[in-house]
Amino acid sequence: MEEWPPDHANEEGFMTGRLTPDTVLRRAPDVRVRIDSSNNIRVYSEEAVYHLGPHGLAILDAFYQPTTMSRALERLGASVTGRQDWMSLTTTIMQLYEAGVLLDESQRTPKLETGKLSFGGPDIHIGMLNDRLRTSAFLSGISEVVRSGDVVVDIGTGTGVLAIAAARAGARHVYAIEASAIGETAQRIFEANGLEDRITLLRGWSTRLTLPERADVLVSEIIGNEPLGEDVLEITSDARQRLLKPGARMVPGRIRIFGLPVTIPEAEIARLRPTDRALQDWRSWYGIDFTPLSEMAGESASAFFVKPQKAHGWRTLSDPILLAEVDLREVERPLIDSSIVVSADASGDLNGLLVYFELELGPTTRLSTHPARVDENCSWHDMVWNLEPLRLGEGDRFEVTYRYRATGTSHEVSVSRA
Repeated sequence: MEEWPPDHANEEGFMTGRLTPDTVLRRAPDVRVRIDSSNNIRVYSEEAVYHLGPHGLAILDAFYQPTTMSRALERLGASVTGRQDWMSLTTTIMQLYEAGVLLDESQRTPKLETGKLSFGGPDIHIGMLNDRLRTSAFLSGISEVVRSGDVVVDIGTGTGVLAIAAARAGARHVYAIEASAIGETAQRIFEANGLEDRITLLRGWSTRLTLPERADVLVSEIIGNEPLGEDVLEITSDARQRLLKPGARMVPGRIRIFGLPVTIPEAEIARLRPTDRALQDWRSWYGIDFTPLSEMAGESASAFFVKPQKAHGWRTLSDPILLAEVDLREVERPLIDSSIVVSADASGDLNGLLVYFELELGPTTRLSTHPARVDENCSWHDMVWNLEPLRLGEGDRFEVTYRYRATGTSHEVSVSRA
């Protein structure tokens, strides 16, 4: 019986000029993976889904740390059962390499674009830098909070723009933490701006790193479209315990989450739920009654994202509702459970709750994603909960419930007549 893996790997069509036994590969820090009921592994990008087959998880684990091809194949080959299985294994490695999931560590920068997979590529960061209102507000907040001689930690530094702002505000030293491949670019930006001696890039997740010294200030731009969706509460709580001095200052220091009761336009609803007109059209076109699909879609609330400026003209049925106010300097438990009773100040169908947030970035600096307070370059989206319509008259009372938990279903929203 032939031994596996074969010592003639090149004959199996794998060892090419791009990958040799001495090539050192590392898995990209941020990879979106899904495992289905048949144990098939899929890696998702914006443009494609990669089906990895039976060796997918083992390959991703083998290259968690920089590893040579020969060492990884020696480890992975123990589970190979034959020629076809070997070809499946090696083909999957090549596929992950071509997709940018496996990065060539011998190169200064990743050979292939990683932006389609995560924060590791330039696309997201270009959008944030083009959002001048957003970035300038953070820079203003940093200039208000950071003092001469401070030690600063910047969690999720991205391109390093906030770390540089902290250094220019007088910080003695800045520790810039970044888990994704964009960190390599950030390091070069620090060097290009003559700050490599005052900014230290730390690669990895802040919850798994320690600092040479505790910091006076935490800077973190980890606020997502779901304001708490990037684990800002959990990450900040961990930093307070392990990385910061007692009484450390923060940018942002406070998050306020608001709900805006709205009537979602019919055109938006049609993209989310089957309308009566759509049901009629489908019956006419295909001769099929799709009413059960409409019933299923109406069983529970769903959420979607919209550019804030697009929602500026939507009908609102009350003033903004403060759903939660979180002081990041004090938060201990990532748990929010609030219910608020509100009176409608206009009549109409309440079929949506638009959730936006306001950041306190400094003593006098605020930043909001309210639809009326953004410009055309806003890089955030607002979350909209699509609800069963509730017919309201002016003065009618209704109750809004907002919950966030660190485990399980992170966000829950419900609206009912009070």
